[in-house]
Order: sequence, then C-alpha cells, then structure tokens
Amino acid sequence: MRLLLALLLFPALLCAEGTQAWYQNTIWLRLDEKWSVGNDLHLRADDGVGRIHTWIASPRVRYDLSPTWQLQANVSVLEAYNADETAILDWTRFEFEVNPTFRLSDSLTLSFRDRFEWRWRHGGDYSTRIRLRPQLDWTLRKEGLFRGLYANNEVFYDFTQDRVTENRLTPLGVLLRPNEHLDLRLFYLWRSTRGGQGWRNYHGLGVQAALNY
Repeated sequence: MRLLLALLLFPALLCAEGTQAWYQNTIWLRLDEKWSVGNDLHLRADDGVGRIHTWIASPRVRYDLSPTWQLQANVSVLEAYNADETAILDWTRFEFEVNPTFRLSDSLTLSFRDRFEWRWRHGGDYSTRIRLRPQLDWTLRKEGLFRGLYANNEVFYDFTQDRVTENRLTPLGVLLRPNEHLDLRLFYLWRSTRGGQGWRNYHGLGVQAALNY
C-alpha cells in the first residue's frame, strides 16, 4: 500500500508549484432546532508560515430543512492572489448552498456542499460560479480523540469564463474530537488552479477547527 501511494503521488510531487498551509476556524451557534448562525475565518500561507496569500471572513446563517437537507447563506469578504499569482485582489461574495447528507451505513456518510457564488471584485469585475464538493466520512470510533477519516473533491466552474477554474482534491483527512463542542480536521490537499497562463498545482496541509454550540 505504501509503495502504491508513493507511485501515485510521485508525479504530483514533480509538478507542484509549492506547499500551502491552510488554517480555518468555524463557529456555529444553534438558535433552535432549525436555525443556526456562525462565522468562518480562513488564513492561507505559503510554506506554512510564509507569505499570506489568502484571508477570508464569512458570517453565515443555516436552516435545517430535514435531517438530510440543509440550506445556507454566507457573505464572504476576502483578499487573495489571482490564479497566476501576479496580483492581489479584493472580493466580496454572496454564497448560497444546498447541502444534502446521506448516511450509507453506521460508519459511512456521504455529504455534498453545493454552492453558488455571486462575486464582486473591488473596483472591477463581477462573475458567478458554482462549487460542487462530495465528501465521504468514515467513522471508526464514537468515543475518544480519534474519530475517523474522510476524503473529498471540490470542482469550481466559472460561468463568466465558461470553464472549470479550480479543483481541490483531499485524498486523506483525519477527524479528531477533543471535546463535545470541538471538531478538528487535519488534511492533505492537492490544489489545481487555472489562470491565463494555464494550470498551477500546489500541495496543501491544513487544519480546520469547528466549534458547535
């Protein structure tokens, strides 16, 4: 198995532009059995603690239609390098999500984050895009710090450019639960972005902390 993983990852190692570190913190406060409000903060840096290339602040509201279906709306303010990494751009986004979750067995859960974005660049462009991310969670333990593994893949389609502009593959993530309110997800990410100069590829190592009250 180790040899197979090495053979699969070796071509990616040769064509990567660099390594990025992703830090994400999400806080959710449940108002009642249907409504929740929250805030999401992202910070992304080159080589772990190098140049900050992205920050995002995103207040949000969620409505649980049923145990299977969730609706969510977000407003995101962010600063990020463009796909070619030639300029820093400021964006404001309104995001609407329709997110189903399906329990396949006692240990396997299939979920989707389906997001449509209206995007305004400060002093410039307006665009729309859709992001689709299926995710498979494998619960291995229901108690203790280590809870399980997960994997996902997210595809970005820009309607203004009429093409796929980004793909984020997480082949392996680990779910930890230090206490009843805190979930920690540690993950490896293979990120591909498409700009005017073609595709660029990056390794990503990240941690996502989710506080639920």
